[in-house]
Amino acid sequence: MYEGCRSESLAMASHDVKVANGRLVLPDRVEEADMLIDDGVITAILKPGLSKSKQANETIDASGLLVLPGLVDVHVHFRDPGYPEKETFATGSLSAAAGGVTTFVDMPNTVPPTTTPERLQDKIDRATENSLVDFAFHGGPYQPDESAVNLSDVDDSRVLEMAQKLIEGGIVSFKIYMPHQEAEAITILAPLGHLLTVHAEDPKLLTTPTDGSSFAFLASRPPEAEVKAIEKLLMDPPMCGFHICHLSTAAGFRAILAAKHKGIPVTTEVTPHHLLLTVKDLAKIGPLAKSYPPLRSSSDTEALLNACLADQIKIIASDHAPHTAEEKTGSDADFVSAPAGIIGIETMLPLMYTRLVNDAEMTLPHLIRMMALNPALWFGIRNAQWIEKGQLEVGADADFVLFDYKTKFAIRSDALHGKATLTPFEGRKVRGKVCRTVLGGQTIFDGDIQ
Repeated sequence: MYEGCRSESLAMASHDVKVANGRLVLPDRVEEADMLIDDGVITAILKPGLSKSKQANETIDASGLLVLPGLVDVHVHFRDPGYPEKETFATGSLSAAAGGVTTFVDMPNTVPPTTTPERLQDKIDRATENSLVDFAFHGGPYQPDESAVNLSDVDDSRVLEMAQKLIEGGIVSFKIYMPHQEAEAITILAPLGHLLTVHAEDPKLLTTPTDGSSFAFLASRPPEAEVKAIEKLLMDPPMCGFHICHLSTAAGFRAILAAKHKGIPVTTEVTPHHLLLTVKDLAKIGPLAKSYPPLRSSSDTEALLNACLADQIKIIASDHAPHTAEEKTGSDADFVSAPAGIIGIETMLPLMYTRLVNDAEMTLPHLIRMMALNPALWFGIRNAQWIEKGQLEVGADADFVLFDYKTKFAIRSDALHGKATLTPFEGRKVRGKVCRTVLGGQTIFDGDIQ
């Protein structure tokens, strides 16, 4: 139990919020305890008997529920600005709150892309006005217009100038999308010492599908494209630290694990869809399950699941990538015409709790570290007290989730809260439901009233 939180002033004070009778998921254990919150920050974590005398303006009864730290999703595409028909900060953040995510990190591939300080500030302003939850942003290597360009056509000094301003503006990393010929930006940006986040697929091994079938699509983006890209990165790794997005192959994981054993500063993330769906699901579900990188074989998913259980993969992220229903499932949609991307920010927690904790017996603190504290640590997402998000700790932001681990339900598109709701997990039975999400001590989602 935490020290330094029992004092005369604490005993006499009236607090903003008290969370009582819950089981708190701490970084290393689950413990029956109560929390006191003032000015949006956790001020005490006490044994239940010690909190009875504490007065609060609001008491949240967490009886029979788990109290989780708010999740930190470091890979989302909220499409704002540019594609309001697909998602916005308002709709995406509501979906996040409904899924227990209290901080998201948005990718730069909007229109215009987040490659200049002015565009970054525009996104910050939009999110500040419309987002229900906290946020941060990835930036991209400088582009002089809205379309992807060959970086060889842009002066390195200009790329560095814009990059430094993006760092000063608060981006948590630079996103490098290798299929768009951005790999050369790694050598340009690495000397700045800022984290690089890489979509690792070798463009030389990517082709255009010969037809609209799932088989042609898979052939056009083979597993080797990811594996070779990762191996190339690890041959001359940027020592500023880098992060491989949405890992999908067992061979890619083995290369990363070997590099980590050599002391190379690399981390990776895995998505629910790359853990739970395979090429067989892709053929069955259709373009709704199309993603970059594609779904892989059952041997790949098994290897990635085992790596999560062994604490060798440290981060789970959704890669929430919404598109319209017409684009994904319309009469003309096939594996050529449909855009790549799967929604996931709202379904991530119940899917992962069911598969990893309920079925595979991963400890709950382990899972929540992967979805909250670990991403906050690696991407430096902290509060004004310099305490990382994603944990229930004195001094941390009072971002938390009441989670009913006993409730069973089937995922249904019509029950989701984002603008794009079609999911390849339609009808899947899961266990564990978000009852309430709180940001800075304020309830932003209440399952009983939504």
